[in-house]
Amino acid sequence: MEPEPGAGAAGLPEQASLADSAGPQPATGDGRVDEAVSQLADLAGLPVAEHPAIFERVHQRLTEALGDAGARERAALDDSPGQPGS
Repeated sequence: MEPEPGAGAAGLPEQASLADSAGPQPATGDGRVDEAVSQLADLAGLPVAEHPAIFERVHQRLTEALGDAGARERAALDDSPGQPGS
């Protein structure tokens, strides 16, 4: 039995690499996020055994950026007129 068109040898859909399918990533407006996401393009050239370290590093940087964004939002709300303590 032959695989369906667009399917790999196991009959599953072939996965395009992030670099092949995504092309240039649009800017997010946060340089830290853009830099972290750009590291995912490195995965295609690395052995799978090295992927977890990349994912962990990207996750850590995105978590830090999200935490900072949340802190800025809370600070902005605290400084808003009409809020207790204003």
